[in-house]
Amino acid sequence: MKLNKKYIITVMFLFVLAVQTGCQQKLPDGFPAKLVPFEAKLTHNGSPVQGAAVSFLLESGNSPYLVTAYTNAGSVAKMETTMNVFSQTGVPSGIYTAVITHTPESPSKLSNAELSKMSNEEITAYTKKIETEIAAMPHPVPKEWGNIKTTPVKITVPEKGGSVTIEITDPKTFVQ
Repeated sequence: MKLNKKYIITVMFLFVLAVQTGCQQKLPDGFPAKLVPFEAKLTHNGSPVQGAAVSFLLESGNSPYLVTAYTNAGSVAKMETTMNVFSQTGVPSGIYTAVITHTPESPSKLSNAELSKMSNEEITAYTKKIETEIAAMPHPVPKEWGNIKTTPVKITVPEKGGSVTIEITDPKTFVQ
């Protein structure tokens, strides 16, 4: 089938128009008008911590949005601001309390396909085994960091954005 040039140009125009329209979404009420790029790097005694959940909560009180990310293989969390289902990369500047959690992955973890072949009794035994393994594994992030009332980690996001390194050392915490 041979497509004519006018047809291809029309399809391309409609595609670009659809993308531009999608990118110009109206911000939800309460969503911050200005976000700045911000990354949080999390290390434990100098080693990267992959898969940690990082949340920033405004010191000045409740906000209608969430600032969250997960650390990648390089231990970097590229922070995003989310409200309902609307999400954008970046963070409003301000002073935050950081809540950080991390659950190591069990070496016995099975795929969903493998789990679907198991009986209820086998799944119950498997779940107990995984919980026991995870409880026995080292947890690089202190438990108190996972609670807004006990976390010692405070972050200042400057008006121009930036990054921070959070170094977990036993038993002290250093934010650089």
